[in-house]
Amino acid sequence: MPGNQSPAAQPAVSQSAASATVRPASPANSAVTASFLFDPPTLQTAKGSTFAVNLLVTGAQNVYEVPVQLNYDPKLLQLVNVSNGGFLSQDGQLVTLVHREDDTLGQSQITASRPSGAGGVSGQGSVVTLTFQAKAEGQTPLTITRGGARDPGMQAITVNGAQAAVSIQ
Repeated sequence: MPGNQSPAAQPAVSQSAASATVRPASPANSAVTASFLFDPPTLQTAKGSTFAVNLLVTGAQNVYEVPVQLNYDPKLLQLVNVSNGGFLSQDGQLVTLVHREDDTLGQSQITASRPSGAGGVSGQGSVVTLTFQAKAEGQTPLTITRGGARDPGMQAITVNGAQAAVSIQ
């Protein structure tokens, strides 16, 4: 009988599974939590040099905007550039990057957004590429202390945080 079809054959707008209403892919996506990762997760660099670290997202579903707060030791590192990593522009859309640094706290507020009216993107990839200058010898973590994502309706999407280790010699 047509009314006895399996859930996979029914449309994603089924009201019986509230978690599936926003996730048009497979029911397995409802168990997936997105995560941030740094690439590389550990790095060594020389005092005075510059280096780049990618902030990746994995397991993302319908992402329109990514706001994060990045913390680091301002005695050891200076953030010199934030650039688009390509994840939010994977379909050719332009990405707006807004960032504000507090060099005394070693903190940066970064928001990467897709254009108004654009849908969200899913999957994994680099959200932004961060370029730092190594100011002094020592070790410091790079930490996403607040972060997440938003869908095109500006609803919050939980994203697990990330940390990388930087050694400066």
